[in-house]
Amino acid sequence: MSEEIKDPRDLNGDGKVTLEEKIKYAAGKAGEKLNEVAGEMKENAKDLYAKAAPKAKEVLGEMKENAVEMMDKAKDKIDALKEKKDKQA
Repeated sequence: MSEEIKDPRDLNGDGKVTLEEKIKYAAGKAGEKLNEVAGEMKENAKDLYAKAAPKAKEVLGEMKENAVEMMDKAKDKIDALKEKKDKQA
């Protein structure tokens, strides 16, 4: 007995593989691969976020501290200019 090997591209099971079936099969395989790659990208993005988030929070904290320091310096300058103006008046 010989076993008949079915071509997976024969989507309707009629024993013939048409161009349309080849295209549909290839599109299906491409879709599967895209889903696989998208899943991998999602996992990689999660990993990168997990690595980057703590550093981003640290940098944001430093930026906030620097902003407060800059505002304090600006306020001191403004106050000094006001005093100078008041003395001149």
